[in-house]
Amino acid sequence: MAAIKKAYGYITRIKEGEPQVLVFQHPIKEAGIQIPKGTVEAEEDPYYAVIREIREETGLMNFNVEN
Repeated sequence: MAAIKKAYGYITRIKEGEPQVLVFQHPIKEAGIQIPKGTVEAEEDPYYAVIREIREETGLMNFNVEN
């Protein structure tokens, strides 16, 4: 069985001189507070999986990815 690959991204910004990290409460309360993340699909490059997950889970469309 192949390992399941996960992709995740920390979304940060500086607001009023202070760094912030985007987190959200998962719709399933027991899942808790999370960052955008998910499974890398078959044949998908992890870099593009991060972009897809951020778009799907936050609705953000314009952002920079640094690795």
